Amino acid sequence: MAGGSLGAGCQHRTESDASARDASARGLAPTHVSWNAEFAMSEKGRPRAVLRARRMEQYEDGDSTYSVWRSMSDSARVRVVLFNEEGDSSATVRADSLVFQDQKGILDAYRDVVVTTDDNKRLKSEKLTWHQADRTIRTRRFVRIRTPSEVVQGNGLVADETLDTYQLGRFSAEVEVENEDDNGDAQP
Repeated sequence: MAGGSLGAGCQHRTESDASARDASARGLAPTHVSWNAEFAMSEKGRPRAVLRARRMEQYEDGDSTYSVWRSMSDSARVRVVLFNEEGDSSATVRADSLVFQDQKGILDAYRDVVVTTDDNKRLKSEKLTWHQADRTIRTRRFVRIRTPSEVVQGNGLVADETLDTYQLGRFSAEVEVENEDDNGDAQP
């Protein structure tokens, strides 16, 4: 169960707006637009995720509702802070844009996606999907993960959101291995 709050300057559009009618003739128009938006999700009374962006647009399409989060500039990225089951910050996702399907608990991050964890792991990809229910991140695209002891890359990824465990599709890796010298002492 997720709860949330949204804080920002906002603009609400109704069907009577001429601009909304014109936009809907060209395609789906947002039902709500917020600037400097923030959305906080909680789970069992603990923080789960916080989304922040320069602009957030909310859409309704039939029986589904979703929001599009945009950076609007090169210097300001969309940011999502993820929290572990204890409510502590565990990872941060940065991207140029996000699509969040609140009812499904799925967030898609697009373009120059970077995930950093509190224990110094870093993931880069062009698209990534976060599944709130099972606390996983996934992609079918190219991904590179750097940890303090290795660099791995490949196409396709299923990982926990803290990058403690992950599976890569076709991959290559650079791993730092310690060798023992003749005296049994470890050597890098």
